[in-house]
Amino acid sequence: MAVRIFGFLAGAAALVLSTAMPASAVDIRPGCYQRVYSDAHLRSHPRQVVKSVRLLVGGWMTEVAREGRIEVVPANQGHVRGQPWVGARLQQFLICGTESGAPYCQVECDGGRMEVTKQDGQGMVFRTRYMVVGNTTECGGVMDMAEVPGAYTSYRLYRVADSDCYGM
Repeated sequence: MAVRIFGFLAGAAALVLSTAMPASAVDIRPGCYQRVYSDAHLRSHPRQVVKSVRLLVGGWMTEVAREGRIEVVPANQGHVRGQPWVGARLQQFLICGTESGAPYCQVECDGGRMEVTKQDGQGMVFRTRYMVVGNTTECGGVMDMAEVPGAYTSYRLYRVADSDCYGM
């Protein structure tokens, strides 16, 4: 009987602790993630619009969402070829997480989102059908990260030292 009561109390304590913590089974892990694509990779993927990408997932903003920031350097190819901001550092603020626990990072003002499809100690893979980057004076951004608007584009990023995201 004492073992049964102890087991019940331990289970109840675990439940209370788990509901008090702002995390979920699909929590987007904080840290710095990065990828720089080689010229050979870009030549073999002519629709790709990203030369390099850094993603910083930070601390909790709310009980269900982390603060995020993404920085993209556009490649001079795909739907961004010849744009005046090719080669510039385009940043965007993100809200990472939702009340439903879905692994999304969203841009405010309906600027799209990215969905984390895989995450482990080495990094993450995310996909997007529409997500703009590049701060403007109005809501939105200057460049859509999807290679073809409305079709999924996936990006694999590697976990790097937090200091690699310094200045974001």
